[in-house]
Amino acid sequence: MTRQQAFLAEYRLARRQRAAGDVRGELQHLERAHILGQPRFLDHLRSHLWLLAWAWRQRDWAECAAQLLRLPGSLGSLLGLYPLGNPGTRRVGALTPQPLPEDLARLLR
Repeated sequence: MTRQQAFLAEYRLARRQRAAGDVRGELQHLERAHILGQPRFLDHLRSHLWLLAWAWRQRDWAECAAQLLRLPGSLGSLLGLYPLGNPGTRRVGALTPQPLPEDLARLLR
């Protein structure tokens, strides 16, 4: 599986979790999609739009604000500047790298 295929698969899994009413499961897959999307600008941008939509549906206004601030940060992907492993949500600082999940690390090497 390529990074791009895994990125889209995580999004599809997030949608399944949403349909099942599993808000936390949906967010987990959106965060994984964000990690996979960071190397490509459009995927990085899309992942923040998905996270913004998730926050809006949850009425999580702090997360909405965080996503609005992070959207321009997606431009860092154009220069290869992004914190590897960062889940893209406010629970981790926007510039804070995080350990990569092992299964995702293989796709990002």
